[in-house]
Amino acid sequence: MDWSAIASIATSITTAHDIAKGIAAGRDTALINEKTAALMDQLLKAQQGLLTHNASLLQLQADLAEAQQKVRELQTRIEERANYSLFEVKEGHFALRYTPINSSNGASDPSSGEPPHYICQPCFSLGKKFVLQRTYVAGYDNGLICPSCKTQVFDE
Repeated sequence: MDWSAIASIATSITTAHDIAKGIAAGRDTALINEKTAALMDQLLKAQQGLLTHNASLLQLQADLAEAQQKVRELQTRIEERANYSLFEVKEGHFALRYTPINSSNGASDPSSGEPPHYICQPCFSLGKKFVLQRTYVAGYDNGLICPSCKTQVFDE
């Protein structure tokens, strides 16, 4: 028996085995690289989706804050409007009269701090509050006029 031939065959088999392991490792590395690339692509898509979601969330939060501010403004206007009632100053001539109702029997509270006055109804409907001013022409009382829209209300 030729021991050197057997040793040579064993060496060849060992080398072939090492080459096969190297090929398998290379194949596994390529597979790992391929799966890692696919995983990174999915993570990038998820991150882009989160960024889009966050942008939408920030816009919704801004819209909510704006809506809440508008609600507060409207509540203030409603509360202010409750202090006024439509009053016919003269037949066909209307204004809003300051009549705060603070008591349970519906009487106005003289200690409210605001003197009795009229405000322009068309301007108040647009969200503006202008107290009607008394006007005099040639020494004669010419009624009430809005300093903004110039609506004139004649009284008796």
